[in-house]
Amino acid sequence: MLISCNKIPNKKSSVARKQPSNFAFAIYDSVSMINKEHWMEVAQYGSEFLQLDYLSVFESNPPKNVRFHYALIYEHKKPVALAYFQVIDFSSESFGSIMEQRDGDGCCVADYIKKHIKSHLLRSADHFNMRLLICGNACISGEHGFATIPGINKSEALDALADVIYRISRSEKLRGKIAAVLVKDFYRDSLSYTRELEEFKYHDFLVEPNMIVAIKWQTFDTYLDTMSKKYRSRAKSIIKKSAAVERRSLTHEEIKKAAKEIDRLYLNVHLKAKFRMATLEPGYFENMKKVLGDKFNFVGYYSQGKLLAFRTSFVLNTSIEAHFIGLDYEQNKELELYQNILYDYVHEAIYHQVEELHLGRTASEIKSNVGAEAHELTCYIRHRNPLSNRIIKPFIDYLKPSEWTPRNPFKEISI
Repeated sequence: MLISCNKIPNKKSSVARKQPSNFAFAIYDSVSMINKEHWMEVAQYGSEFLQLDYLSVFESNPPKNVRFHYALIYEHKKPVALAYFQVIDFSSESFGSIMEQRDGDGCCVADYIKKHIKSHLLRSADHFNMRLLICGNACISGEHGFATIPGINKSEALDALADVIYRISRSEKLRGKIAAVLVKDFYRDSLSYTRELEEFKYHDFLVEPNMIVAIKWQTFDTYLDTMSKKYRSRAKSIIKKSAAVERRSLTHEEIKKAAKEIDRLYLNVHLKAKFRMATLEPGYFENMKKVLGDKFNFVGYYSQGKLLAFRTSFVLNTSIEAHFIGLDYEQNKELELYQNILYDYVHEAIYHQVEELHLGRTASEIKSNVGAEAHELTCYIRHRNPLSNRIIKPFIDYLKPSEWTPRNPFKEISI
């Protein structure tokens, strides 16, 4: 059933609020409920992470604290836009090292939170829950939450999106109030129309950039040759340290067989994060490989038959998307496993001759050592009430970019 966008709720302009809309929308709680033909009409122009095969696997192996919603937006009954949502319930354990941090006045962030939490966000003094509605993908950096067909006025489509968000927020009340809405992650080129969200009292802020390597080499050796002497020597030294480590591309059956060890290595990395949106379930990697096949790579790093690390990636039409990794940190010190994983991602991207390698957020300076450049990402947030603003502010501050020094490993080219 289509719901008409006859009014634009909460828009600043009272004139715009009263204007009729040509848009309508349908909201779904599962991939199985979506009008697949209509979804694909729009999804072909958006992110590959809006394709139904990926969404189906993720929905069938969801993190325990995540629920999903999907929306199709219509103009004159024609599908013109779509949106992907995740509702995430955060507990105190989700905030990792943030809870131990202190602000500029020496106040512990955990104490700050406990002081200002009310009953709809807190169940006990030491264990609280907070609900966040996200338009986008909490597990992948980039524009993976909203898409439109060519030729549509994207600012007007965002008006309809704001109405969709309003309806989903209201429908979620039975499970607990939404503390805030986050619309993520937009590159600079999209800001000309995403600023429309400010009309609905959304506030923009920068997050850690997506680190992207532009692939312009035919072979990995050529890639190394374009480096300056310092970085080339460093790269060869790092690669040599893991020369005896066996790389194996695992099938979904092999991933299932090694599930316990994979989960341990994944959690080694995941639990170090200062802010953890969602924890993957053990069957996630196995089912991604089973359904997506060659579009999803899982590579294990072995020494004397023991799994020391792994890396995962999506092979897209024009890019490689680096995904989750796992590490034995004791072995990492000796074998430079993490640095080798980064170089192996570059090798994979060159092998597939894609245009870009997306290395994601975090460890920006280390990733710049292999040739990644920072691509700014902007998010928009709307707090449901002043209390939510006070509670969420410390965590938004930690999502903002930290200071780091960009590196350029390549030779200077004279013109």
